[in-house]
Amino acid sequence: MTSCSVNAEATARRGGLDPHRIAEVIVATAAGGGRRGSGYRVGDTAVLTAFHVVAGAAAVRVRFDADRPGEWAAAAELAWSDPGTDVAVLTFTTPPGGVPVPAARFGRIGDDRHAVIDVHAAGFPLWKRRRGADGRQFRELHQADGTVAALSNLRTGTLEITVPAAAADPDPAVSPWSGMSGAAVWAGPFLVGVVAEHHRGEGLGRLTAVRIDHTLRQLADGPRARLAALLALPDPAVLPDVAAEPDAPVPPVPPVTPVSSKVIGLPVAHGLELFKDRVEARDMIGRHLADPGIRMVTVTGRRGIGKSAVAAKVMELLERGEWPGHARAPLPAGLINLSTRTSGVSLERLYFDCARALGPAHEARLLEVWAADRPVPDKIDELFAAMGDRLFVVLVDNLEDRLLDDGRLDDGELDTFFDCLFRARGTPRLLVTSQLPLRLPPELRRFAAEVELSDGLPPAESVALLREFDQDGSLGVAQLSDAELLQAAVRVHRVPRALELLVGAMADDTLLLPTLEEVLEDFTLREDVVAGLAEDRYHRLSADHRSVLNVLAVLRTPAPREAVEWITAGFDPALDVTAALSGLLRMRMLAVDRRTRTYVLHPMDADLAYGALPAEGPLGRPALERRAAEWYARIAPPRRDWRTLDDIQAHRRAFDHRVRAGDMDEAAFVMGAIGQWMVWHGSTAAAISMHLTLEEQVNDDRARLAHLISFGHARLNGGPLPHALELFTEAAEVAERVEDRRALQEAMFGLGDAHRQLGRLEEATGPLARAGALARENGDAEAEAHAVLSLSLAHSTLGDGEAALAGADRLAELAAVSGDELTEARSLNARFTALLTLGRWEETIAAGDLAVRAYAAAGVQEATDYALNAKGVSLLALGRPEEALACLEEALRAASAMENPRTEGVCLYNTAWTQWTLGRYERAAEAAERSAASLQRAGAAEAAAAQALGEAARARSVPAAREAADALVRAARAAGGNVEMVRPAWLTAQAETLREHA
Repeated sequence: MTSCSVNAEATARRGGLDPHRIAEVIVATAAGGGRRGSGYRVGDTAVLTAFHVVAGAAAVRVRFDADRPGEWAAAAELAWSDPGTDVAVLTFTTPPGGVPVPAARFGRIGDDRHAVIDVHAAGFPLWKRRRGADGRQFRELHQADGTVAALSNLRTGTLEITVPAAAADPDPAVSPWSGMSGAAVWAGPFLVGVVAEHHRGEGLGRLTAVRIDHTLRQLADGPRARLAALLALPDPAVLPDVAAEPDAPVPPVPPVTPVSSKVIGLPVAHGLELFKDRVEARDMIGRHLADPGIRMVTVTGRRGIGKSAVAAKVMELLERGEWPGHARAPLPAGLINLSTRTSGVSLERLYFDCARALGPAHEARLLEVWAADRPVPDKIDELFAAMGDRLFVVLVDNLEDRLLDDGRLDDGELDTFFDCLFRARGTPRLLVTSQLPLRLPPELRRFAAEVELSDGLPPAESVALLREFDQDGSLGVAQLSDAELLQAAVRVHRVPRALELLVGAMADDTLLLPTLEEVLEDFTLREDVVAGLAEDRYHRLSADHRSVLNVLAVLRTPAPREAVEWITAGFDPALDVTAALSGLLRMRMLAVDRRTRTYVLHPMDADLAYGALPAEGPLGRPALERRAAEWYARIAPPRRDWRTLDDIQAHRRAFDHRVRAGDMDEAAFVMGAIGQWMVWHGSTAAAISMHLTLEEQVNDDRARLAHLISFGHARLNGGPLPHALELFTEAAEVAERVEDRRALQEAMFGLGDAHRQLGRLEEATGPLARAGALARENGDAEAEAHAVLSLSLAHSTLGDGEAALAGADRLAELAAVSGDELTEARSLNARFTALLTLGRWEETIAAGDLAVRAYAAAGVQEATDYALNAKGVSLLALGRPEEALACLEEALRAASAMENPRTEGVCLYNTAWTQWTLGRYERAAEAAERSAASLQRAGAAEAAAAQALGEAARARSVPAAREAADALVRAARAAGGNVEMVRPAWLTAQAETLREHA
């Protein structure tokens, strides 16, 4: 869904037609054909269209934002129709996470006086048919602006619409306006009709539309009531006349209840309880966020000035459906809260939380995108495209934690995110708090706004805040005059956090009962009053309070009481954690989230406390970090329960604590356990970054072995491949030295796979063979099957079909012993590839069919596309091109479903040659060009072969035989030894024939 209810309501009030509610109606007929028409979403689950568009339909789908970011579609059913007036209403179920829309406003064009009314409609006519870069045809949206003469078509009771003539007439047998039927006709803010006909005799600039008011008038009571209910008409007998005098009253639109924004992430823990108007700053933030030209608003200021407070207040107002400063903009569809002190700020966290805000349907697809081996910018583009035109606001709190001294980001992936944010069209808006602004290139600064909080709270708000801190009057603050409170506030520069700590100091000293003036005396000469207050407050804590505060400072993130109790039990089992937490809450040293029952320190207090920890001893920083790591290891779910990256968050936190404790060997073991999982689920860059932290710091052989193997797999996926080769080579040496056969097995498989991906197939076979043998010795049937499959495929690529068949036989033996359906499917995968290499076409077809069924039985699509492609090549070799073409089209669909651009390119390349053999050179050229685009996207070397084949087909269709022959030879050379593609010899033989007849 791509528009929120408030935006839709505003559109309806202003001009009626909302582009996000225009529907493309796609009809499948019982006879197996299809047709297309237009429609309009008139309510939350209803689409208005023409009856003849959906008459006799076996199935109907409505698609919105066609081929645009945020596209979505739904199956629809015919809920109401009237063949006599050619009007129909379809109903559908909105996708999960969809935003309701208000009902359309209906009106009429009176036919009792002369008038010419401006109207507009939008739909998908035939003359707007286009061909995309991928070769597929589609219909572009057309906005038809015209006029209606009120007295025309009185006899038929329809609207005659005069519009600019269709720019093309592609098929004389079919109206160029075909497909426009069902489009809603608007006059100002009112929907007045539905496009129904185009009469060729009236020329290409006239359309006929059904009048909604006439339709309602002609219906019997029952059908009229049903239609009125579907259209949400309060009184179907009274529709406003759009040609009425300007002063005529217009029926009011029923108010639409704003849909609250979806909130993701823990709201900023500190701030709302400290917030005092800051009206000017808040309104300025609101204006910037509402400006579509602004991508990021940064609230800057020194520590404790209240940056998080004002940002939290803005997010709270948006959640309540209010724009700060009365800004005019649609309410956000989602609000995402991130902080370096809670959830952490990383590309992974940004991506996952934004995906959650989009709803289950988008989230599931985006998680697949994240897990796929695609460039980071592509993943970010997919996320932004899913957001479409909806507004999402992301709060990034304490960004200074991720900035270097010069204001640049310390993380490459985050830097890529921000670059995409500023350069893409549809993106979320970022609300950032930071002590220093993010450094941006000059050309991007115009997309960012800064709101600086250089001063403390205004005088009146400072006084009010001090009084709030002593609501019961027990501290003697509330009894002071405004002048006395203002004087105290000025002494600490009216900084909100300083005011809070000031009163906290008074509350804690129950022996001396100091006055406000006495508490202030010790700090007036200090340069940083806020830091001074916080440090003093920390040193005056009791031992129990300080111990608990130190634990929270080490944890750095909201933590439950159980975590604090377990960690403190390691050095003081008698400590009353509950009492200490209560005391710290009373002194305003920490905050609590009652929903999650977690406690967290204010970031400034956490920094100061952590910095004051001793460097050694049972209460020193390393000891507490080590104890925190043990806590997370204790609560981490076992491997069998991992489903998503969130399931290894405890392990990742344990890793961070081990690193901060200096326990690099233990940290390496953690990475050995989770590294490959992170890679498999799309967090390759994060895994590489974690491994780089360990480089040259792991001393224990077994710990280094775990690090090397995990790091090698990350490099296999994220590159560079030569580094992966180095890592696995060293891992094999270490595994041999410590006599770890299982680790040696993993190292050998990685070594072989690295050689294979580098194209060094002869060097790949030895390590892969040894990996399979070691897996057999170790009783690891799954690993042996994986190694044997990779080895067999390497032999096929080398042209050694017999050795490849031996691998397939070994896989079949493993499958027979284990009964594993996936191993059986993989054995057939190896078999049809080996048979394809050997040119045993009939056997390849039979093995391919068995493989497709086996993969389906195993519940995976792992190599279905490869099997169908091999079958298609074999059918072509057997002189059955029409069957080959059908098989290759099925292979292409399977490859597209698996989002595998390389296999898509291979299937299209083979399709191109099949079309060539059928003499369809234009189609061959189109398929080859699409193949080149897919292979280039995959980074495959065969892209040059596809490009050359396309050039050959273009030359052949001219015809230019010699040019076509030369291009065919280039294609054959560029294809190399890829057995999945049609044989290069077939192309060179055709080239020789062309030259003979040139």
